[in-house]
Parts: sequence; structure tokens; C-alpha cells
Amino acid sequence: MKRLFLISLFSLLLAAALPAYSVTDENPLDSPLSSVSYTGRFSDVLANPASLRLMETEPGPFALSLMLSDDLDADLFGHSPMPLLQNQKWSAQASFIARYVALTAFFGTEFERLDTAGSADYDVHSSLRIEVDMAYSVPHLSIGLRVSGGNKMIRRDKTIESIDKVFANAWFSPFERESGSESFDVGTGAILTFGPFSGGIYIGELLTLRDEDVYIGWDAISESTTLSVSLSAGRYTKDGDLRFFRPRCSFSMTGLVRDESRSVEAEAELTFQLLPESSVSFAFSYLERQHSLFSFDASNGFVNFFLRGEGSGFSGTIGVTFKADDFSRFAPCFAFSYVS
Repeated sequence: MKRLFLISLFSLLLAAALPAYSVTDENPLDSPLSSVSYTGRFSDVLANPASLRLMETEPGPFALSLMLSDDLDADLFGHSPMPLLQNQKWSAQASFIARYVALTAFFGTEFERLDTAGSADYDVHSSLRIEVDMAYSVPHLSIGLRVSGGNKMIRRDKTIESIDKVFANAWFSPFERESGSESFDVGTGAILTFGPFSGGIYIGELLTLRDEDVYIGWDAISESTTLSVSLSAGRYTKDGDLRFFRPRCSFSMTGLVRDESRSVEAEAELTFQLLPESSVSFAFSYLERQHSLFSFDASNGFVNFFLRGEGSGFSGTIGVTFKADDFSRFAPCFAFSYVS
């Protein structure tokens, strides 16, 4: 089955109507459909490069995804000239996929709403990121390596009060270099599988760029390390029949030492496999940032609901994220992906 995850096509169509927290290609672990210990889909590679060698079927050599996400503050409705354009991001992703290597380019445009009373002022960012994922596997174990880098451009303090100015500032206006936006990271991951159980680890900043110098340090490693365990049903039953109900769940923790950089996520997914290349998935997760061990704080939590449909060579995803304590902020996201 040709599968690929991404978060927002329909967003492009609804761009003027969507909300500062959102699931994006920069934060694939925020999605209830993705985990460091998940395997089987190409989308899992975005969370852990080790899963590149653990796909259930061979995807096509080329994949294209379109995405839109936003983070909406309900308090701005009725008090802003552009209440549906708050912290919106449009993204496109192109991937070239081989057996042991995948090359992905991410292109993004992001509208960052400024705290200006009574007006719709934004910083508009344009970003480019290139990612190379490599993996090798032996029975029960797969290891992966990721090298990624990119930068951003910016148009500062632009007033956007109509749809035409949205597209003019996104695509048809000059940008300036955004100081300090350059990034370069080398990460590594591994996935251990035994039947329905799997455990994963991913270190996102084994080597990183800080103050324009290459940096290796325990603080970067510990803050970017994610540990995850998961349980999932196989694609087929013992009799070789396609399993109609296919559940899977996982628990993950990112950040090993400091509460300020630690997050935890519990997620569950139920997939209805209608045909070998057609399925519908429902997913739910609870994500908490700045988590203190053995203590939960809903004011730092987010609840995610996602629906994904897949067919032969394509997938579509619709999702929404809410603040867990008062549901005052909500972040819709939409995606469409095609695999040749």
C-alpha cells in the first residue's frame, strides 16, 4: 500500500478561514498518527529514519504532499479584520524514495500574527529545508541516520487585511534574510521490533548548529531524544486474511532531563482496512509540554483528533488540536499526499 502522511491540503483552500499551536512537518511527533516507534508507512520516516527499512509495502519513487495548518484564538473572532488568518502555515513536501535512502525537500510559508491591537499585522516567513534519511536493518532491528538543514526568509510587520494581500505577501513580494534562522542537524534513530511490540529511540540533535558553529553537547542530545514504545496489530491475520480492524497505540517521551524541555504523548489509532490499498483511520492523542515526571498539568496539554483516508497512491488527512484545559485555542490542519 502506498502510504504517506502530511498535514494540510484542504488548508490551502481554506487558508483564510483557519488558527499558534499546530502540527506541521517540523513537528511530526505532534500528530496522533506518528510515533518514533511506529513502522509500516512512509509517514513514519518523518518521525524516525529507522522506519525507512520497515515499510509494509514499497512506495513509489516520488511523493508530493500539500499541507495547511493554523492556530486560532477564539478571542480574536469579532475583534480582528482577519480572524481566520492568525498563525497559518502552508507547506509543500517533495520526496524521492529509494530502498535505503530518502531525500525530502520542505517548502513553507508561515504567517506569524503580531500582538497589535485592532489591526492585522504579520511577520511573513518563507522557509526551505532539505532532509536526507538513510536506514539499514537486520532481523528485529533497524537503525537510521538523518542529515537536515535549511534557512528562512522574512517580510517584517506587514498589514494584511484582504485575501489578495495574503497571496501577494506570500508569493509575490521580496523577502530579506532572517538572521539566525540557519539550521543544520544530524540525528540518529533505532527501532526494535518483536511481534506486535516495538520500541524506538530518536536523537534529533546528535550534532547541531549553534551560533553558526557546529555543536555537540549533552544538553542538545538529551533535549532532542525521544523514547517510545508501541503495540500494534499486524496487517494480516494468522490465516493470511487482511485484518479489518487494526488498532495500534504508543507512549512517547521527549527530553530526558529538564522539565522545561520534556513532553509526553499518549496516542491511539484504529484503522479500518477496507482493501489492501484502501483504509480509513481514526486517531486520538494527548500531548503535554513542559511535563514534570509523574505529574500532569492540563494547562500545558493538547488534545488531538485526526481522520485519514487512504487509497491507491494517495492519502488525505483532516485534524484538529485543542488546548486541553479550556479549549480556547484550536488548530485545524489538512493534508493531501500523492505517491507516484
